[in-house]
Amino acid sequence: MKIIYVLLIVVSNILFGQVSPELLQAPASPASNLLGVANSEINKPTDVATLMVGLQNLSFNFIEKGSFSVDVAPYWISPNKSDKSISQMLTNKHSIPQTFVLSFAVKNIDEDAENMIGNSIYTAVGLKFSVLRGYANQETRTKHALLKKLLTRHSGFVLEDSEIDNIIDADNQLKRIKSKMGKMLEPAGRNDSKQEEIKSSTKYKILLVDMNNRIDSLKSMSKNAVEKSNEDYIVNLAEIQAIQKDFKIVRTGFLLDFAGGTSIQFKEKRFNNSKIYNAGVWTVLGYATEKSGTPLLLVRYMYNPKSDWMTVEDFKPEGNFSTFDAGVKYEYSPKDSKFTGSLEGLYRSFISGSDLKPTWKCVLNLDYAIFANQHLTLSLGKDFDNNIIKKGNVIAGLSFLSGIGTKRKIQ
Repeated sequence: MKIIYVLLIVVSNILFGQVSPELLQAPASPASNLLGVANSEINKPTDVATLMVGLQNLSFNFIEKGSFSVDVAPYWISPNKSDKSISQMLTNKHSIPQTFVLSFAVKNIDEDAENMIGNSIYTAVGLKFSVLRGYANQETRTKHALLKKLLTRHSGFVLEDSEIDNIIDADNQLKRIKSKMGKMLEPAGRNDSKQEEIKSSTKYKILLVDMNNRIDSLKSMSKNAVEKSNEDYIVNLAEIQAIQKDFKIVRTGFLLDFAGGTSIQFKEKRFNNSKIYNAGVWTVLGYATEKSGTPLLLVRYMYNPKSDWMTVEDFKPEGNFSTFDAGVKYEYSPKDSKFTGSLEGLYRSFISGSDLKPTWKCVLNLDYAIFANQHLTLSLGKDFDNNIIKKGNVIAGLSFLSGIGTKRKIQ
């Protein structure tokens, strides 16, 4: 029975000493933003998985016209970090290192489409981090505290013989009995015959019986306590598992993100025929509430080298040009719902290299969590070039986002 308890405790401590919270509450891929294939231009600052994989514009000809992104969080890969627990995630103390992401994206184009020249491969690299990501709400903190309490209270232990001996030796009642027996033997000194005479006395035998009874009682109580603790732990594993399964970090308060990166076009899909496609930096500011959703504000600067990718009518830039984008977004998700909806609008002005009139973009985003950290998203709207559909493709078609490496320690 002791071996069974030990195995159960070891396995349960490994499995139940950590949780896998929903970390993809907002898709975050700055490299995808640079290539114009992101599900959303304005992404809410949030926690990140160790590895995030996104497939954009899913279709039957994905190999020819699809795109994908890979986002890596180096902090969660690196070993020997003492602040990787859920406790350290509930505040802003380690926000920057815990949310720092290196982003990579690739888009393959066979024909001219979506503001991109065909027969090219586009790649992008970017980075993102959150200075402010809000604080965990009271429900999140309550669940976390309850998990810690359950795991601590029912962590379980099995006493070995040496440990039971230590408990027995520390018992005050047993110490008093042994002290009385020792004092009875003191007058005999090292005289064995006198010691045997004292030990054969009725008074000494009574003390000896009391000592043995107390030892047996302590052993029994210790083993019963351990077995009861282990049994309670096993009974409560279902409760622990239920809390862990639905554990979600819900944040409120101010949000602040910084992101940036650059992208390269490989013409004719040849690595010796490349040029800078664009580069940019941007920030997202917002405030998350529990009941009223999350309003967000985007400010972005983009540099575009001389290119013929712009599809706005009668616009053929002769040199490098820069754009400034300002946008707002409102995101809402019902409590304990797998669905998230948002509406965003962006205003773009050309600040250098062109006298083109400002333009705007409006997008409706729908997101559904099919499983934990596995999302399907759909985005529909009007692009900066005033087109909604171009060559049969909406701005952002059905996409898949998956998070890998989402387990976080309770303590």
